[in-house]
Amino acid sequence: MTDKYKLAIIGCGGHARGTLAPLWKDIPEIEPVAACDAHAESMANFAELFGIENTYSDAQKMLAEQQPDVLIVGSWPASHKENVLDGVRGGVRAIFCEKPIALSAGEAEQMFQAAESAGVILVEGFMHLYHPQTHAVKERLDDGAVGELRCIRASFSSGSSNPTNWRRRGELGGGAAMDLGCYCLSSIRYLVGADPLWVSANGNFDADAEIWHTLLGTLHFEDGVIGQFDCSFGWPRRGTCEIVGTEGTIWVPRTAWSWPRDESSTFTWANADYRDPREETVEVPGLNPYRAELLDLVNALSTGEPTFLPTDISVGTMRLIDAVHESARTGQRVKIG
Repeated sequence: MTDKYKLAIIGCGGHARGTLAPLWKDIPEIEPVAACDAHAESMANFAELFGIENTYSDAQKMLAEQQPDVLIVGSWPASHKENVLDGVRGGVRAIFCEKPIALSAGEAEQMFQAAESAGVILVEGFMHLYHPQTHAVKERLDDGAVGELRCIRASFSSGSSNPTNWRRRGELGGGAAMDLGCYCLSSIRYLVGADPLWVSANGNFDADAEIWHTLLGTLHFEDGVIGQFDCSFGWPRRGTCEIVGTEGTIWVPRTAWSWPRDESSTFTWANADYRDPREETVEVPGLNPYRAELLDLVNALSTGEPTFLPTDISVGTMRLIDAVHESARTGQRVKIG
């Protein structure tokens, strides 16, 4: 008999409606029982669309009355800490929190410490790290396909210009690094397999919205390895990654963070010998990374095994975002402690 895990969600916006909730019917272990949102109309539409009988505007009341096993936090980033801590205190067994998990590394550490103390599984929704493309590129890199790693460049930009969206509102936790750059930073850190020594960044600050509209930065690692990223609202939609080594390059024209679909994708490997140039296009099978995230959480509940993403992925990425913001604000490079 398949174990059933009661699921509740906080935040019934577009991402929950269009990406996460449609997966529930495809995962038999999940039984959605309740939804919570501050906006009554959005919540009502969500509940009707996905057949959820119990709706709330108060998360604590929902947790007390429904006692779910799994809590999905899909609210604005500025509410993540409160929602996660409510879930921990409310007795849930596992929490899936959308990115960015917090407003700072300090908040993220507090959230993970609280979850660990209570025996609650807490994971961040970094779906790109579950995608086969990311794994295939990492495997090639670790196998020495480009020789000694020298540089990784990652980009993510979006044409989003809606000033009412949380992404464009500082008080809700928006900003280019929080919404877009977090993917670049987490991917660079994951592919290198280490934290940088220091970070420098600059960009354009939107004083009215109180967000960094555009950010570009450099991450310096040991042994001279360099990571570079750019993220922006208003630039053309693009998400690429280039890995440069002493013996070759890997080029990803459409990354898992910019196109997280279950269709196949490709990346290209090329050697560094101009006298004998060789190139290979690698096709990677598709997989829905959002479904993989939820299945990973269900597996951890069922077996007691750890989730794929360790805590340091989320806390480390938030530490880099903090450093990027500080460097852009002060004009100085920031050491990673």
